[in-house]
Amino acid sequence: MRIDNIRICEGMFERVISFSPAANLIHSKNNSCGKTTLLRFMLYGLGYQVPNTRKIKFGNCEVQMFVFTEKYGELVLERNTSSILQLTKDGEKHTFVLPDQEDELHEILFATDEPDVLHNLLGSFYVDQEKGWTLLNRGVVIGSIRFSIEELVRGLSGIDCKSLIDREKELSRQISKYNQMASVAAYREQLQEERGSLLDDSYEESIDTEIDILIVEQTRLKKELRRIDSTLSDNKKVKRFISEIGLIVKAPDGQEFPVTEDNIVGLDDIIHLLIAKRKITGQKLHDINSKIESLNTERNKENEQLEFFKTVTPIEAFDKSISRMPLDAVAIKRNLEKLTKQRKEIRDEISRSTSMHNTVSKDISEAIIKYATELGVGDKDSISPAYMYTSNLKELSGAVLHKMVFAFRMAYIKAIESKLGIHLPIILDSPSGKEIDQDNITLMMNILKRDFSENQIIIASIYDYYFDEQNVIEIEDRLINSPQSFAESSD
Repeated sequence: MRIDNIRICEGMFERVISFSPAANLIHSKNNSCGKTTLLRFMLYGLGYQVPNTRKIKFGNCEVQMFVFTEKYGELVLERNTSSILQLTKDGEKHTFVLPDQEDELHEILFATDEPDVLHNLLGSFYVDQEKGWTLLNRGVVIGSIRFSIEELVRGLSGIDCKSLIDREKELSRQISKYNQMASVAAYREQLQEERGSLLDDSYEESIDTEIDILIVEQTRLKKELRRIDSTLSDNKKVKRFISEIGLIVKAPDGQEFPVTEDNIVGLDDIIHLLIAKRKITGQKLHDINSKIESLNTERNKENEQLEFFKTVTPIEAFDKSISRMPLDAVAIKRNLEKLTKQRKEIRDEISRSTSMHNTVSKDISEAIIKYATELGVGDKDSISPAYMYTSNLKELSGAVLHKMVFAFRMAYIKAIESKLGIHLPIILDSPSGKEIDQDNITLMMNILKRDFSENQIIIASIYDYYFDEQNVIEIEDRLINSPQSFAESSD
């Protein structure tokens, strides 16, 4: 994929820039003229979520780009707002809502639908001047966009660790919560040490507790009354029903008697018992209601007095809330250790799945060693095949780190291009670091000229790099500096 042309409009002004398919130098005599802004406009036009620069808000600008892809040929990308991008392919427009459909857009641009590859492409071909030259194999590319060597290798190798990764994320969430609980528990212990004991419940709290107990009893009595009323109603209905249907009872001596309400034996006793029980229960409920009302009145008076005499500070209120929390510091620590151990096991399993036992890791490692050797920062004896996964960046600094980052990035690009069958643009912002001399710059540029001659190379710098047929884009005081031609834009 290569970028052929970009048109940037900001208010009444615009800038149209054409790029060579080979080497391009975005140059200015001084810093802070717009070189980095132009690079970010290009990433913005490709659908990435990049941060604004100090002088430009990308969402207030219109960006149109013509790009060429190996799979679809010429494409037109138009982004007039931060959330909508239109892509024209074969004369047909396709709209993408960003960032939700960023992967769908990049599937077209980079000829792959593998998320782990798509999410790590920018960290392979773009080196930001702020964070890029210290990003080796994990970390921030730009803004909120990150890079992970493990993800890239899994994506290029077709290794599926989704279930393990989801489990690791869930464990991390739980560990984060337990860490917060542990902090609260520690603070609670600190309060106890400072005061000699945890804060006692206030008089108001004791009233609240008593009211809660009474409300439970109130609910039970109300339920009991409803049950008694239901039973009384059913018994009265049965008594009336029996008397109304005209039943006749025949005695042992043959004499017959009609069944009436007055001669049904035992039913009246049951009804009278239920009525008595209802009176007792009703009186209990009345007493409970009176107590609750009395306590509420007492609590309100207490609150009024407290409001008059004392205003509780936020810190006091917070301490009071913390002191009431039933936190078991020992149990929290035990669960935290258990979860941390489980997460380590999951991470080890993911690491084993993304190990050196695949051709992608082998190819990347060999390329890193090759370029590191050429740049004078290591060789096959000092750099192990597993060094691509290193977490020890403290041993690297200055020019050594700068050149090692370059070696890693070029190795990533080679591996990606080999798997996807495409050519990525190589975008470098200010490759001449403070501690990089001209000899080291020459070594890096020679690698680009030799091994990446078919790639589009875009470098932003105040220095010259002397590529053959180099396309120089000069920026003077301001990036967007030409009045917009409305006649042309309306065609």
